Amino acid sequence: MGNWDLEVGERYLRRTVHEAEDLFAQVLGEDPIGEDPLPFKVYRGVRRHALPGGLPLEIGDVRGTFTDFAATDTPVDHGCSADQVLSTLLFYGYGFSRWDEGPGAVWPHHRMVPSARCYFPTELYLWIPRTGDIPAGVYHYDNLHHALALIRDGDFRAELAQLLGADLDGVRCVLLLSSLFWKNAFKYRGYSYRLCSQEAGMVAGNALLVAGALGLRGAVHYQFPDRQFGRFLGLEQSEEQLFAALPLFPADQPSADGVRQVASTAPEVRFPPLSHTYVRPEGPTHPHDSLFTSIAENSLLAGAHEFAKELSGCRCDSTAPTRPMPPARRDPLGLGASLRARNSGNVLFNPVARTLPLADFWEIVRYATSPYPSDLRDGIAEPGLSLHVVAFDIEGLPAGIYRFCREHTGLHLVAEGDFSRPLQGTLPVPNLNLCAANMVLYLAADYAEASRTFGNRAYRMVNIEAGLIAQRLCVLSAAHGVAARVHNGYDVAGVAAILKLDDAKRIPFFQIAVAHNRPGVQLGLPITF
Repeated sequence: MGNWDLEVGERYLRRTVHEAEDLFAQVLGEDPIGEDPLPFKVYRGVRRHALPGGLPLEIGDVRGTFTDFAATDTPVDHGCSADQVLSTLLFYGYGFSRWDEGPGAVWPHHRMVPSARCYFPTELYLWIPRTGDIPAGVYHYDNLHHALALIRDGDFRAELAQLLGADLDGVRCVLLLSSLFWKNAFKYRGYSYRLCSQEAGMVAGNALLVAGALGLRGAVHYQFPDRQFGRFLGLEQSEEQLFAALPLFPADQPSADGVRQVASTAPEVRFPPLSHTYVRPEGPTHPHDSLFTSIAENSLLAGAHEFAKELSGCRCDSTAPTRPMPPARRDPLGLGASLRARNSGNVLFNPVARTLPLADFWEIVRYATSPYPSDLRDGIAEPGLSLHVVAFDIEGLPAGIYRFCREHTGLHLVAEGDFSRPLQGTLPVPNLNLCAANMVLYLAADYAEASRTFGNRAYRMVNIEAGLIAQRLCVLSAAHGVAARVHNGYDVAGVAAILKLDDAKRIPFFQIAVAHNRPGVQLGLPITF
């Protein structure tokens, strides 16, 4: 078996998407396996570098990374040193940002991105050249202590360029996002790979937002030789795998305009083995579910000869009426304040029914599918997922189903009417009150087409891109005073039928409910460094 045994991916898709209700019932009806993993990964016996504190409360505009906004806006110049910029990037990108207290604080540890039950399986590594007093090397970002733990000492720019097949001249750093599976799989078992992929995407999306506000531009690499990267980072392949790599460049450098692929004929990169340990009270090895291992072991790439690119996207041929998008607003939207305000609502999400202004609606959705550079497509291109809007309570927008279309700069009407109750009926566990929401957004993709291009790895890629878009929507929602709840617990067939996706061969991979949050019975205490 391997990446091109497509039956593996199709089976995993069927079980975790089309039959997710049955799988959820099985998972939630069982106790977690063993002790809960610690919420933070902390390495032992390695050299550590504390990152500078006194971080700014504001770092720039939420929209600074989007090409159709950033062209006329200059990032805020904080006069920071290189290590202060790095510190700000890591904290706002994936830092430990809030501690909840009170009877409603079921999962108290929060970061700048959502995570199912706050398990946070994504780990952030990075390679940096010498930055201030921090030597060049590969580090793990210790979120708990806002510090860097040295994994591998030295300048590995050339080796990383070869592994990624990319030109890294002038790169400021390379962020490496892995998934430490057991932090999620101890509870969600076979379903966990979907969650790990989505959450890696949310971290990638957030890192790009923060980088843009700091005057950096990044590209997302989804394809790389997995086992070589695992050895490079000292990862045990069955327990932790790299999911995405993000080289970050100064915004005014040509390399920031997209992924500059470089063909390599060099021999396989070899690295001395690493034997670092980290705190693991639950034990060193874990009995992963066979459904989980089937996709985790059969989505791996051996080298650049297996890299692929998506064909040019299809043009929109819709003849449906288009509701045009108004010009973008230019009033500032602080990213720092928006990230601190971002929340997913209470565990039982019963929002306050309050109308969302139409101008706010447009500013939330207009940048969701903005183009970005990646190794999936040539140049700077739109993500491979479509955005479907179900409007319930938006001032001046009739209730109904719409498809957001960047090509026609607006919304295509699919069906008019109030679909809140039918969509509520697609939730097997009614832990969201969609009838009080302003809108529900769905991200859909043609998995069959993606798998023909990328093999089983398409499952990971589609969900990472869904997470990237979802984080944009979460932060833009927070910037306009509303909560965004990302959610997988819906009947896919029912949603697809309501959205009229049946003929389009597109599958709804993510649901985001946007609403005015109701105050809960917990107090969120901000963490600052």
